[in-house]
Amino acid sequence: MAKFKQIPQNYLFRALLKYWGNMVRNFNEDCRDDDFFDVVRNCFDHDRAVELIEVAYTEQEIEEMRRAKSRCNRLDLSDSMDDVFTVLWNHDGSRKKCRAVLDAIRKYMLADSDKQGDGDIVVQRFSVLKRIMKLDELEADILMFAYVRDQTCFSWPLRVENRLKPLYYAMALDRSYAEVAKAMSAQGKLMKLELLDDDYDFNVRVFGGFMDGISDEAFERHFYAKGDTEDVLPWEFYGDLAAKDGEVLKRMITASGGKCNILLYGVPGTGKTSFARSLAKQLGRTIYEIKQGDEDGKNMKSEARLVGIQVCNGQEDPEESLMMIDEADALLRGSSSGFSLFGFDFGGGKTTEKGVMNSILDEMRIPAIWISNTPAMMMDESVRRRFDYSICFERLNGAQRVAIWRNQVAKHGLEALIPDAKTEEYAAKYETSAGGISTVLTNVKRMAPEPEKVDELVATLMKPHCQLMGVKNVNGFLPAKDYSLDGLNIKGKVKLDRLVAAARNYLDAEFGSADADKPRMNILLFGPPGTGKTEFVKYLGKTLDRKVVVMKGSDILGKYIGQTEQNIAKAFRQAEAEHAILFFDEVDGLLQDRSGASHSWEITQVNELLQQMENFDGVMVAATNFSKNLDAAVMRRFTFKLEFGYLDDEGKRLFFERMFKATLTDEEFSELKALRNLAPGDFRTVRQEQFYLGEAVTNEERIAALKEECNLKKDGDHSASIGF
Repeated sequence: MAKFKQIPQNYLFRALLKYWGNMVRNFNEDCRDDDFFDVVRNCFDHDRAVELIEVAYTEQEIEEMRRAKSRCNRLDLSDSMDDVFTVLWNHDGSRKKCRAVLDAIRKYMLADSDKQGDGDIVVQRFSVLKRIMKLDELEADILMFAYVRDQTCFSWPLRVENRLKPLYYAMALDRSYAEVAKAMSAQGKLMKLELLDDDYDFNVRVFGGFMDGISDEAFERHFYAKGDTEDVLPWEFYGDLAAKDGEVLKRMITASGGKCNILLYGVPGTGKTSFARSLAKQLGRTIYEIKQGDEDGKNMKSEARLVGIQVCNGQEDPEESLMMIDEADALLRGSSSGFSLFGFDFGGGKTTEKGVMNSILDEMRIPAIWISNTPAMMMDESVRRRFDYSICFERLNGAQRVAIWRNQVAKHGLEALIPDAKTEEYAAKYETSAGGISTVLTNVKRMAPEPEKVDELVATLMKPHCQLMGVKNVNGFLPAKDYSLDGLNIKGKVKLDRLVAAARNYLDAEFGSADADKPRMNILLFGPPGTGKTEFVKYLGKTLDRKVVVMKGSDILGKYIGQTEQNIAKAFRQAEAEHAILFFDEVDGLLQDRSGASHSWEITQVNELLQQMENFDGVMVAATNFSKNLDAAVMRRFTFKLEFGYLDDEGKRLFFERMFKATLTDEEFSELKALRNLAPGDFRTVRQEQFYLGEAVTNEERIAALKEECNLKKDGDHSASIGF
């Protein structure tokens, strides 16, 4: 027996009678669930129903059914009406008269309910739901029937599988099966907007409170909620972003009169959401955040989020509000084929029809901030051009990470454990996002380590986080402890110590003016592998007290047209923002001669690099093993060009004695001098190889190992390309 539901004599009850009456008329199988007749049992007088049965059936027919052998087919008019009508419905030849009695009962109940009048809350709320969701008449009828089924004692006459429910909906609605099945399909609005759940039932968990009038906010708050701007990062934290882009946005939103679409896009974890909330606080506006999931943690479909945008757009005050659509990737992504970019796979994701998105953007009346990790090229051009302003968020630079560490340390009350000097150290060592920093510090606070154990705990917590997020732990781009410029074989007019002084002069305030004729500080290091190019850049960074941003082929070269150029520009922006030395290691593939190019992209990436080198306000160093194939125009852009050669005889002695802490005899020195193509890197390789052999290692063994390293080289043949 189904759970009894008290049915008021109002619109809801009349709707029940309508759908139940259609089902009685259109269903023509045996009834296998007597709950189908609960409408009569719960809402109609028993004796009156018996009178109608006795009028419709002859005494002989009633007597025949009373004497049925099977108990379930035996009629007893004193039984509950659900049992009585189940017998009448299923008895051979009795169904036509049973329908007539049920229809008469339905008409009596309908006439009685008419006396109660209209105007109940269901009608009002359903009208709002229909208007906001833009339902057509059939969709509205289906949804109302689903709601009636949930709220009343309506039951199917038999157990219905989900796949057959559209057929039974069609019977209850007295509509064709084809049109009902189409409206209830996965592509239909009712399912896409989650008005019906996966069982084709009314989604009472989401919309029930609104329909019942229990909560005025239940409907709209399913789609969006008021955001918290109390605990946001201070505006000054965003530095140039706040001073430049932020000020433009404040003026634009204030002057817009409502409509203003802003796009924040780029690398995940770079503070886009925090920036939007801080902006709302700066403007003194309430920020409304379009939800990504429901109360049970289930992700909302894109269509449902689009409805939420429209609901918020129609409900809130354009002068006092700011809408935020976070994680808007699926909404903004175009229909072009997917690809990988910045280490993220954008292929195969769901997209939104650009016509739908264009209409949404055009019809906005509230200023809206759209936040996405999707690269701009993945968004349809017609969608992109509808944004009034956009900001690309790139990976956090060192200064930003320091600010986040300090802000989060203060937020968690950890100043006593983590002083400012430590925040700078952690920011340099762990190139992670604001979320990662917050997570680690939350656990540091919980675990309350002793001061001397803080470094160890931070390292322990950061290691798995960085592995999980694909972030490299930066142990420092520093030269070896015993590194010296002495002994290097540098061919050129400028010695290394003078080059270091020139770079320092460039970075000094007196050389930092905006003089148009100020030469750029672009340095080219070339020569065979292992001759000390990379180690010198490490030394340069340490001596000048500047971070070195290292870019290799895997960081720059992209699989898709235009991606390499974007990555080149991004590298220069990152280094300039951090006031760092930009080092392109093994730069051969980027600087190749354009005259021999067979593809347009080989030309455009060199052009991009040339432009960036011209405009870069910082020290840029490029290293290559092969200078012969470099583009002539690129070569002219380098202020200094230094060739690193194999060691001369004095250099060999100096490196041997410094690296091995040993003195050579004349005979041993003669053997060492005989080695061709000996480079500083060979000494480090041999020292590492023999590190654990202890004091027993002899000079003879060291020289033999160095000879083996030299023999592995192709005798100075560097015609083959190395690197990228």
